[in-house]
Amino acid sequence: MEVDISKTKYNVKAVLPSGEVLELIDLCSALSWEEQKGSIAGRADITLANTKIREGYISDIIKLCGLIFIYADNTEVFRGVIWEWEYTSALKKELDITAYDKMIYAAQSKANSYFSSGKSTKAIVEAICKEWSIALNYKWESWTHGKLPINNKTVSEHITSVLDEAETKLKSKYVASMGKDILTVKAKGRNEDVFVFNTSNVESTKDSLSMRNLVTKVIIVGKSEENKRPPLLSTVNGKTEYGILQEIITKDTNKSLSDTKKEAENILREKGKPEETIDVLTVDVPIIRKGDKVRLNAGNLKGYFIVEGVTHNAFKKTMNMELTRYE
Repeated sequence: MEVDISKTKYNVKAVLPSGEVLELIDLCSALSWEEQKGSIAGRADITLANTKIREGYISDIIKLCGLIFIYADNTEVFRGVIWEWEYTSALKKELDITAYDKMIYAAQSKANSYFSSGKSTKAIVEAICKEWSIALNYKWESWTHGKLPINNKTVSEHITSVLDEAETKLKSKYVASMGKDILTVKAKGRNEDVFVFNTSNVESTKDSLSMRNLVTKVIIVGKSEENKRPPLLSTVNGKTEYGILQEIITKDTNKSLSDTKKEAENILREKGKPEETIDVLTVDVPIIRKGDKVRLNAGNLKGYFIVEGVTHNAFKKTMNMELTRYE
């Protein structure tokens, strides 16, 4: 699919408490939004000139908890609430705001939960979201979990910890992100339109490899008796040609050895090869989201990749993607 970035039109709208909608793009001197690896809440950063309009000065109108919408060619690409507000009255007289989508409430609220054994991943995530009034569109696979106490963690950690546990058992990888106030959980790389980036539209690439977190061998041990070494139950080997870099898993009494071996195999899938970090700076495609599959042919990077994090810059019309290789 081809995109002519020169024709892309961006817009920013704020909804006032009265319900009135203000278009702010002409007052913007900076506009970006992002979905980053390790964060379930999307973020936008906007700088506005503190101009006086019919309703008053912008700094008097735009307040915390106000709603912000970002559009690209009339397509909504971000919706959130103003979370941080800073006005500088020096030479520039600018208002800087940071907005997050509504998953920020789940990311900053702690809770305790308990789920009995036998519940599916989907059922648990649905229960968490229902309790916290989070609209959910669950399109991923499920696993049947053992009993699951989750204490003193943020609500977003409740959700991701359940999904992470399922991912250790399933071959599919998930992405969780919010759009239009709905949390969608789906498999990575399932986007219909796959965008292609090559030397004509890529500004720079960076590819680095590290053995820092490499694991090549996992041993599974049982519970130890007092003053004794824990008994060795099983060994799972990975790419030992890199040397022996060992991880230990203690088998939980509520889990079978078979399930524990699957955890070990997942560790080797995740950490069993040198860690690769890929960053690509290219033209902006505003609809690209975290979890999308893209195709790349630039520098030493060729083939399909998954977007693990993305930052869109509307004023520069560029996009920075953190990628992993599609497998």
